Amino acid sequence: MKHTNPSRRRSRRVSLAGTAVVAASILAACTSNSDSSSKTTAAATTTTQPASTAATTGATAADSTVDSTAATTEATTEATGSTDSSTVSTDGADTTEAPVATDAATPGTVDQTLTGDAPGVSADTIKIGVTYVDTEALKAVGLNYDLGPHAKVYQALADDINAKGGINGRKLQIVLAPIDPTNAAGADAACLKLTEDDDVFLITGFFLGDSTMCPLEAHSTAVVGGGMTADLTPRAKAPWVTWTADADQSAAATQKFADAGLLTGKVAVYVAAADKPQYDNNVKPALDKLGITPVEVGVMDAPTDDNAAIESSVKLIAEKFKAANADTVLLVGIGAPNFAITESADTSFRPKLLFTDTLAARAFYTSAATTDTSILDGSYAAGGYGPDQARFDESTMQQCVSILKAAGLDTPAPDTLDPTDSSNQPFQAAFQACPDMVLTAAVLERAGANLNYGTLGAAIDGLKVTIPGDPTERTYGPPPAADGDPNVYLFKWNEAGKTYDLDNG
Repeated sequence: MKHTNPSRRRSRRVSLAGTAVVAASILAACTSNSDSSSKTTAAATTTTQPASTAATTGATAADSTVDSTAATTEATTEATGSTDSSTVSTDGADTTEAPVATDAATPGTVDQTLTGDAPGVSADTIKIGVTYVDTEALKAVGLNYDLGPHAKVYQALADDINAKGGINGRKLQIVLAPIDPTNAAGADAACLKLTEDDDVFLITGFFLGDSTMCPLEAHSTAVVGGGMTADLTPRAKAPWVTWTADADQSAAATQKFADAGLLTGKVAVYVAAADKPQYDNNVKPALDKLGITPVEVGVMDAPTDDNAAIESSVKLIAEKFKAANADTVLLVGIGAPNFAITESADTSFRPKLLFTDTLAARAFYTSAATTDTSILDGSYAAGGYGPDQARFDESTMQQCVSILKAAGLDTPAPDTLDPTDSSNQPFQAAFQACPDMVLTAAVLERAGANLNYGTLGAAIDGLKVTIPGDPTERTYGPPPAADGDPNVYLFKWNEAGKTYDLDNG
């Protein structure tokens, strides 16, 4: 008879609980599915409004997960060192108004009399800052991940745009800034490099939490990407557009669950303290509108670095749910994995789980430490288009993959890899870089030849873009539409396949 040390089993479960939020947070920062035109370039199709114009480039959606020091890493980008483009010329930097390219403004572009700052823009180049997770830094703390060569992928997509004439006559100049996610100062260092040393026009790539505020608020530099919230968007002092779903997606997810008849019976809500604003501002109003009053709302407020406290808090919340006879638990935000992690051992309480964020569910079931997924039986998750193979197969994504292949960069299909090995996801580089570059190219094209923050900001309103990895076209506008209001999809747990399948019924 094999004997198992219960304290060791508990230690493993607690350790995973402490890392799940970090893993899901970085995954959320790296991943999201965002969601015609007379002019197409590379892999995306864009449509401007009212006229059709915007050129775009190959791209895809990002799926990354990182578990760092007290964490497991599942999504990031490979720091492969800088390419030639990381050393850039300073011609035209810090101009109040960009030198206008010799070509006439592209038909369908915005008002070319608008003015504004135009750092990093010269008569023939546009400096684009790119941040990505430095997997070399992760290896230094024992985390070995293959998430694809992010730096090379971004450069290949920029090269493809440039080979086709650039954006309104200007070539893109990529400036790289890898970020060490195990070091709190990493994001700030990258921000200072790109905004002060390199003086880029905009920054795209990897953003965790409110790190977008360094370029947007502290340095008045435009951003493409990052997660928008109601409290962050008013602070931006430069144009901001993203393909990452903003906080109101959780309200859409709640409505999606209700439409599918899943929010019946006695509903309880679990939310980590960090995600409480998302519940208060988005999920609760959605529940109120539906006439649903939770039997309990459990807020897990233990310190994220205190594993024992996390488990204790989750168990207390679960006991209250059980006492209230809850048969459905709505799990809000990226802190949700801790509920599944802690309660997976308690077979006496198995409510139907509804994740408002697919990334939170993924952080649980793809972890190497998760050996029992039976708690997910009958569960659903809502989020961007997927799963990974569906995103990979989407037509604009495939166009992007073709561009990368032509550049000598292999992007293996997700279903050719072990789905339980979160450390081996080389397709993630394309999933991150392609949407970034498509949206960047589209909004720059629509801004026109007189490129500055005035025209860039105006170009966001009315822009239509199909993001690689998601078949649904997006229409952009001022917040909360600055994420293009991506469609929310419903996924049902497939225990045999150990994944969530798109629910079409």
